Amino acid sequence: MRKKHILQAALPVLFIIISIFPAYTQASGPLIKAVDIIIKDTPGNSQYLKDAAQSLINLKPGDRFSGEKLGISIELLKQSGLFKSIEVPDPDWNTEEITLVFHLTPFKRIRDIKITGAFPLFEREILNAMTIYAGDVFSAEKLTEQQALISRVFIDEGYIEPHAMVSSHENKDNGDYNILVNIEKNDFYKIKELEIQGNHAFSKSRLKLRTSIWKDSLLIGEMRRFVQKDVDKDLKNLVKFYLKKGYADVEITPEIKKDRDLKQVSVIMNINEGPKYKIEFEGNEEFWDFTLKKDLVLAQRGNKNNLGLRKSIRNIQNRYQEAGYPDVKISMEEQEPGDPEKNIRKIKIVIEEGTRFIVESVNIAGNKALDSDKIKKQILTRTPGIIADGEFVPENLEEDKDAVKSLYLKQGYMETEVKDSVTWKDDPKEESQKLAEITLDVNEGRQTLVKNVFFKNLNALTHEEALGHTAHKPGEPFRSYMIQSDENTIAALISEKGYPHAEVKGEVEFGSDNTEAVVTYNVSEGVYVEMGPVYVTGNFRTKDKVILNEAEIKKGEPFSLKKMLETNKNIRDINALESADFKALGLNEKSEKVILLVNTEEKKPYYVQFGGGYDTRKHFYANVKAGDHNLFGLNKDSWVSAELSQIGYRGEAGLTEPRFMGTRISSTLSGFAEEIEEFNKDFGTRTYGASLGFDRKFMQYFTARLAFRYEFREQYLTEDKYILPEDEEKYDPRSILVTTPALIYNSTDSFIRPRKGLYSSFSLDISKGLGETLDDFFKYRFETRYYYTPLEGLTFAVRGRYGYLDPFGSESSVPDDQLFFLGGTSDVRGFDENKLRYDRTGDPDGGRSELLGSLEARIDLGMNFELTAFYDIGNIQETLSDTSDDFRSSAGLGLRYITPIGPVGFLYGWKLDREEDEGKGRFHFTLGYTF
Repeated sequence: MRKKHILQAALPVLFIIISIFPAYTQASGPLIKAVDIIIKDTPGNSQYLKDAAQSLINLKPGDRFSGEKLGISIELLKQSGLFKSIEVPDPDWNTEEITLVFHLTPFKRIRDIKITGAFPLFEREILNAMTIYAGDVFSAEKLTEQQALISRVFIDEGYIEPHAMVSSHENKDNGDYNILVNIEKNDFYKIKELEIQGNHAFSKSRLKLRTSIWKDSLLIGEMRRFVQKDVDKDLKNLVKFYLKKGYADVEITPEIKKDRDLKQVSVIMNINEGPKYKIEFEGNEEFWDFTLKKDLVLAQRGNKNNLGLRKSIRNIQNRYQEAGYPDVKISMEEQEPGDPEKNIRKIKIVIEEGTRFIVESVNIAGNKALDSDKIKKQILTRTPGIIADGEFVPENLEEDKDAVKSLYLKQGYMETEVKDSVTWKDDPKEESQKLAEITLDVNEGRQTLVKNVFFKNLNALTHEEALGHTAHKPGEPFRSYMIQSDENTIAALISEKGYPHAEVKGEVEFGSDNTEAVVTYNVSEGVYVEMGPVYVTGNFRTKDKVILNEAEIKKGEPFSLKKMLETNKNIRDINALESADFKALGLNEKSEKVILLVNTEEKKPYYVQFGGGYDTRKHFYANVKAGDHNLFGLNKDSWVSAELSQIGYRGEAGLTEPRFMGTRISSTLSGFAEEIEEFNKDFGTRTYGASLGFDRKFMQYFTARLAFRYEFREQYLTEDKYILPEDEEKYDPRSILVTTPALIYNSTDSFIRPRKGLYSSFSLDISKGLGETLDDFFKYRFETRYYYTPLEGLTFAVRGRYGYLDPFGSESSVPDDQLFFLGGTSDVRGFDENKLRYDRTGDPDGGRSELLGSLEARIDLGMNFELTAFYDIGNIQETLSDTSDDFRSSAGLGLRYITPIGPVGFLYGWKLDREEDEGKGRFHFTLGYTF
């Protein structure tokens, strides 16, 4: 028995131990003097692993040895994924006290994966293809597998013989590994040409324009690279195009010809168009042709083996039956195509509508406990009115009887029976209709009330707490179908008290006449479970406290499944983490303590972004932004940014704390400097300052915001003009404090290309000048946008905006750089920037009030192009000059190209109320949507 056994982390070990040492599995086992944990082959501090292992081992000093507990402990150590080797030598069984020694060899971890040579693919695409990740367990055997996976990605992207070399480097200080991925893409297949064969209905040019393969063949360099998934996508687009045009039997087979010597690919699309379907309807009096065409599925799924036509006929038949035509007959007839040279298949769908059945009256009989009006609200069969057309549908009547029985069942009537009788008569106003007089005869039966409710073996909750959450209460109707709901509700309440294995079983005892029921819930609470420690792996940069602060349940508290799920969500929402996996160790084993193990993958913390372009508002511009998503490992986002354009520059540095003071409030502190000279204004603004903002999201779509801003502001003239004495103060440097509360509602479906939803915002600037009163005012802003897509490919966008500046104190004059201006790309298109209103000298006129409205229709033209028609209207009021404050409007058209990062387009707006000295309109080049 003194022979040493090496116990591996597997369930069979448990049975071996029990079989070899049966005596020690009983309460008479030797006393455990000590439990020693030895962490092997780990440089640096191993205390973290010791603590984790100690929590997972169920045997403690002072306990009696149990083979069962030892087996469970080994299994938990294995499940943790922390240790690759678990050895437990036999103690000296001849002594009264034993020492258990656990020799644990931890897994090495992957600290980072560095990739070179990935371009033109993103690094994330490579990482997604790999089966290992930063924070994962290191396994040398998996490296070769990664090479094949990465090479396959580049083969799919058109490269001929890509080679990926994956190697590892061990960090001697901590034993972790860096994975190095070096990719040699080598040559790639270029697209030589796209050939279209078999097309008759549409020209080759028209079809080629719908493919990305043909467009890529016109490019140079790597942009001509052949990618198989692009061919697959083009194939689907062409089939979709043909189906939409009525060719329901179309078949397109791509043929790929690769020339390995020249490294070129020719793509041939072999098209078998099939006939064009023309479908006519005959005999339809109830529905228009265009209504019935909505039931045709040929344009969506084609007509292989006539399945599309059959499905379409079933749809039409269902429409008629739901409209009160149960005897409708629908047949299909082939028609002569007319011109034999045209490949047309003419189908006539012949409809024999038959008699329409209309409900003239619905009567309820035999009901005493429930009034007839309440019952009628429960059923689908109704007389003609605002809500219903009064159609008689037999299937609905059957459902109505079940609905009435359900209504009575809610009131405790378990034996209710409902029968129907239908009397027919001719409609004196319409020969093709018959009227139905329907009677629902209700035999209510006896009502069963709850006499009493008992809870057996319930200790975690008081009787009153449990009864307050159950559907059954003394004196209320008994509902048998709610027993299971009550069981689940009580079990969930008990679970939140630290009993996750609670089971509840309901029993019912009826009185002799079934008018009373006694409900008893038998409770088995199970073992009490408390929350143990939380251990995190894979967070090489992120501090443990950042992750642990997201836990909704703390060590020593009663274990709660609800709080555990909230904890999982909170940790996954940490911006510094790419992903997180969770293991609740001990829960399935019904241990008295659950240990949460979190395995994380961190995002790359550093980033640099470059941008540039041209738009009408700023003309040419360039910007750069660099930052750290995880500053000091504290999940704080820090950044610096700069932009230079033809209207000025702006530089900014900031820091965002997502959990301000441990709350769910996000805070951002920033400092900035900018100098702006907007087009058509005769002044510029130079501003330096700092801001502190707080954001809190709530109720899914709402965001509350509070911001504080300090500005050192200077307004200066950009033209050689005389400054009036009364305006000299406006051009002096000013110091301003601004407090801005705001409320935002956003339910739009996309930030880049919204198609539905509502966006609204309201903000109030409370501005106070320091040492002067020019900037003492309230500035109100309200904006709302609504997006609606009634048809695929057509989106309507509506915007309204209002702003008002209200000075307070003794000063009524406001500097020009605080006023509202309209006109230009971002608001009323067709006008020059900021020149919706202008004075007699031609300079833009700003005011204390603005009102803006816009309506835009966006029509998808296919091939990522979008046609835009718009109408804008706005006005500026309370200006310093005496110019007109009438509304001014414009209308126009535009063409946008949709890119992955947003639309790029040209717009032209015509002034609808052009002044004599104004042009007809203006071109605008835009990046992104106007709103």
